[in-house]
Amino acid sequence: MTTFSQRAWQAAGDWFAAITAHPFLRQLADGTLPEPVFVRYLLDDAHYLTGYSAALAALSARAEDPDARVMLARSAAGTVEAERQLHRGYLLPRGVDPDAPGAIEATPTCVAYVEGLRAAALAAPMGVAMAAVLPCFRVYAEVGAWIVGQVTPSDAHPYAGWITTYADPAFAASVLAAEAYADRLAEAAADAEREAMLVAYLRSTRWEWMFWDAAWRGESWPIVG
Repeated sequence: MTTFSQRAWQAAGDWFAAITAHPFLRQLADGTLPEPVFVRYLLDDAHYLTGYSAALAALSARAEDPDARVMLARSAAGTVEAERQLHRGYLLPRGVDPDAPGAIEATPTCVAYVEGLRAAALAAPMGVAMAAVLPCFRVYAEVGAWIVGQVTPSDAHPYAGWITTYADPAFAASVLAAEAYADRLAEAAADAEREAMLVAYLRSTRWEWMFWDAAWRGESWPIVG
């Protein structure tokens, strides 16, 4: 029997193909991505993770399953914090602090994606809210595996630390745990909610592509005056 997370990932196949075809990911994989573009991405991702961890914490508080509550809390406090440490380890030596007052603000794409996730975590049916946060787990795990399939990260690769974070088996285990909980919610849901879960999953997968693209394009807020 095909689970919800399997069906959703299959449905998102074209978007994942678009993600791995994007020049940001292509150049990240072969190490030719310009450093300013990567720094711009990490800054946006640091902003994103602040909101994403809040969404996971809200889901943890709502979860009736004790094991799921612990899993989500650990994801909010552990996996996300480890990733933020990677950001600080890369950005601070370059004189960039994403947490400092006056730091570069998040892009419009980042803000819209994060606010959608936080709203879902607080108000959407639990299954729909879980489906919305899943692509961030699965897309990054698949991107990490895809890059490792293209190149062998080494000390000479400028983005090896980022790549190995997402190719780590511990991260893959957290992805499977989140998907397993979403699958249980889907099994207990009515047909209409399962379809809403799929819509939320695909929307977040599209946001993932837009996130990479925003960094690539150097997206910023308009300025008047």
